[in-house]
This record gives sequence, structure tokens and C-alpha cells, in this order.
Amino acid sequence: MVGKSTGDEPTGSDSYPLPDCSGQDGGTCSFSGFDPAVDGFGFENWAEPGGLGATELIALFGRNEVCARGGAADCVLYPAARQWVAQVNEAMAGGHCEGMAVLSQLIYDGGVALADFDPTAGSTFELERETPAVSRAIEYWWATQMVEPVQEAYQSFQQYEPSEIAAELASGLQSGAGYTLGIYSPDGGHAVTPIAVTDEGGLIAIHVYDNNYPGTVQRIMVDPEAEQWSYAMGTTNPEAETGGWEGGRGSIELTPMKARRAKPFPAPYGEGADDGKSTTVVVTSPDPSAGLHVLLTVDGQTYDARDRSIPLPDGVDLRSVAGATGTLAGNWSSVTVDRAKVGAFSVSLEGGDGGSGTVPVTMSVDGGSSPRTTVRYEWDGDAQGDHEPVAVGPDGDVEIDFSGMGDADVNVSNGLNSADLPVSEDMIADGLRMRVGSLDDDGAATVGFEDEDGRSLGEYEIDDESASGEVTDILAEFDPETGEFAETASEAEAEPVDADGLAFLEDLEDAIRATEDAADTTDAGADGGVDDGSNDGVDSGVDDGTGDPGGGDPDGTVDEGGADDSAEE
Repeated sequence: MVGKSTGDEPTGSDSYPLPDCSGQDGGTCSFSGFDPAVDGFGFENWAEPGGLGATELIALFGRNEVCARGGAADCVLYPAARQWVAQVNEAMAGGHCEGMAVLSQLIYDGGVALADFDPTAGSTFELERETPAVSRAIEYWWATQMVEPVQEAYQSFQQYEPSEIAAELASGLQSGAGYTLGIYSPDGGHAVTPIAVTDEGGLIAIHVYDNNYPGTVQRIMVDPEAEQWSYAMGTTNPEAETGGWEGGRGSIELTPMKARRAKPFPAPYGEGADDGKSTTVVVTSPDPSAGLHVLLTVDGQTYDARDRSIPLPDGVDLRSVAGATGTLAGNWSSVTVDRAKVGAFSVSLEGGDGGSGTVPVTMSVDGGSSPRTTVRYEWDGDAQGDHEPVAVGPDGDVEIDFSGMGDADVNVSNGLNSADLPVSEDMIADGLRMRVGSLDDDGAATVGFEDEDGRSLGEYEIDDESASGEVTDILAEFDPETGEFAETASEAEAEPVDADGLAFLEDLEDAIRATEDAADTTDAGADGGVDDGSNDGVDSGVDDGTGDPGGGDPDGTVDEGGADDSAEE
């Protein structure tokens, strides 16, 4: 069975040799030339919250979607933007693998000069994480996995069989296209940089730069007969013992670099989130060992993101990198539901094996038909049973069930208004629930508190305009005995915008478009191409397991030994 260790795999400090494809056609050996000991980072993936702010948001989405007001040097963030970036920064507490995979590929493609990061560095490997330009760019590119069209790109590849993923890579690498590769197991999710595809005698090896193991070449093995992949070094934590990961279709995906060249990206929050017909729920924790798993329930059936063999309903994307307790990247998941196809749904949480203890959780709900709602609370993962805190109706209204929580802080961000509605443990013990209604024709939403029997206790209206015309932070404290709200309000302060930093990030965006446009031009003149995912003109791009190698142009460099072929992760 593929995925079992033979004892010959590299450890974290060992490496396979770079493939040598000279004299071989691209169907059996395709190598981009990327050398992790030169073109990868010399530091490993790290767990720490991000520091994205107004500057990075403007680069991602454009000033009009980010700033309610401000000049070139400052920005008063829309409340929804402020809440979104805070949660993204929190999610990075689990690791920065996506950003490292993207930036290393971008530098290798020649889209950005090393001198832009450090004039003294002779290679990517010599860059230091502590250099502000390096960490800023890694965090920026990490965030792009949370937006369209990047999400659409990796979602489409989740429908590919592992051998089709390998074929796409083999063809794309020959044309100079860049990718990141995502792999998932019940223990977590991880992003790496694929650098080569080779035939290994009935199996296919995808050679990767894994940012958990600097300077080494690692291999993901694909069995085209069983349509299974395996990775002996699979882990989200470079300090933890590897248990090996394996899976099939849906647990391995590609993201072409060209998917990240949109400028600006559509804002995934507030009224810019969608056309009002879909809803996205994101779950994060500042605790990297939270061990949270997200479950989705539709029409009475529950779907677990850890089990990728069960097809999701049409119109649903469930992406989870939540790991078991002790992993590095175990703290964020997202669910996107097209309500026109699915209707109502609910999201619940489940702890890792053996429970997770009491952990902080942030859960947000974004949809164009309702204001952005964010719930922050402490969850006892040791408690038996699932916790189902959020349900979304067919019209996009959001119901919050506080049972199973300690004190909770709810924020509802609508236009210029940010309303914090704290809920105490005593109120929760009395069976309190909250409902955030859809926006009416005037842009207002009603927040209603109900008892456990659904009886209304009090309502609070949140408009998208403020009395002063400025972004307003509101504290609305609810008294369930009187049904009244004690309200205090203040104007939000502006955040500084780093003009040089903004120009730097915009230059990176321009660079990724230029390099991927060049790859498209090369690909258009090549036999086959990869744009439509059909691999026409490429006989699978790799050996199909029958011994008949696929077609393709020579890449240029014959494997004269390589790693021991008995090492089939």
C-alpha cells in the first residue's frame, strides 16, 4: 500500500538529490530548475500571528474597498475590513507555509529582485525572516489564499485525481508556469512548492521544496493505479515527529501562480463579499494547538472536512487545515456555501483526539445579504459532543447559539458602524441566542436576542450609515431583563499607510503578472498547454504506471542515480 515508510526516506535534515532530466523527455522527467538549497528560504516555517494592516489591505483590495476616509498617509478602515484582517492575522499563528511557497516561487521566476529584500543577499536562501520586507511579503501572499480568484483555482483542482495533478505539473513546469501545492490529512494541511515530476518505475514522484525543511528536496509519491498520494514527511510542525500523510482526490490541490495576479482582488467581507447569494464562515484560533475541526450540516447530513472521500453538495467548498493537538498549523478552516444551491446550513466544531482543553475561537460569517458577524469566545474542547454555534438561513440571516461557550464577544460590522455586543456567561446559562438579520432595502440590519424557546427579548438596529458620517465604534450592552441596550459610541481612529511599503507590494503584484504572462506566452506556443486542465497533447505528462512514458518536450537535464527508488513514501 502506498504511504508506508520503507526506512529509506530522508529525515528532516536529509534530502533527495535534485532530478537530472537531461536526455529524457518531459513525460518521464520534468524539472523547473528550482533548487531549495538556493531558491528556497534558509529559515523554516514559523508560528506567529501576522501583522497585516491598512497598507496590505489597500494593496489587496484597493483603497475604495478598505478606507472609509483618509489621505495618502492614513486610512480609517471600514469595520468589516478591520475585522477581516484581524482574523487573517490570527490564522497565521498556525504557520506561514502558503506565503513562503508563493514568495519563493515568485523570486525564482525572476519577478522580483533579491535586492528589493536585501541588497546583500546572494540567493533566496540567504534572506532572513527578520527582514521586514521579507516577512511582510510572506504574510501578504499568505493572505491571498483567502480571496477569489485564488480560492476558485484551488477548488477546481480538488476535483483532479492525484495522477492528473502530476500531469498538470509536468506540463506546466515545462512551460515555466509556477504553482503552489496543497496537501491535507486528518492531522492538518500544508503548502509546498513543487519543483519537478519524475517517473519512478510505476510511481510518480512530485519533488517539492517543503518550507518546514529548509535546503532539502522532498518527494510526494503518487500511485496512478490506486489514485493515491503519500508523503513521508507530512507534518504541519517541523519540530514534531512525522507520521506520514496520504490521501486521494480532494486532498491534494494546485494553485497556479497566475491565479494570484488579479489586481485588485474582490473584497471578501461586507457588501463586497459576493452577490448576496453565498456565505463564507471562517474559523480561527490564536492558539496553534487548538485542534479544531469544522463540520458542516446540510439537510440533516453532516460533512467532515477531514474525510475528503465524501463528495460535498454542489455549491459547497469546505477547506480545513485544522490539525490535531500539538501541530503547527491547526487553527483555521473555511466553509463557503452557495445558498442558491444549498439553502440553509449550520457549522459546528469538534476538538482533536482527546479533546483540546479550553481554547480561544474566532468564528466569522460573511455574506453580501447580511453584515459581517464575528464571534469570539472560549470553547471547552474537552466537553463531549459537538458545538454548533452558527446556523445560516436561506436568506442569509445568522443565528448564534451561545451554549457551550463562556463569555462571548460579538461584533456586527455594517458599513460605517461597528457594533460590539458582549454576552456574559450568565446570559448564556439562561439559554440566550442571537439572530443577525439580512440587510433591508435601506442597508440596515436588526440584531435580535431570543430565549431558548425563540421568544424575542430585545432588538438592536445597525445601519450602514452613522450619525456623524464617520466610522463609529459602538458598544451595545444588552440587559435581558429589561430588553434595553446601554450604548456608547466613539469615532474610529485612522491607521498609518506606509507609502513605500504599498509601492513595494504593488510592484510584487506587477511582477507576478509579468512572469505568469510570459509563462502563458511560452505555453501557448508549446504542444499541449495547461490552461484548460485537459492536458491535451500531453500523454498524462508522466508515466501512467504501464511503463509507457508520456509525451512532451525534453526539459533538458537524465536522472543519473537520484534517491533510492525503494523509498516510496
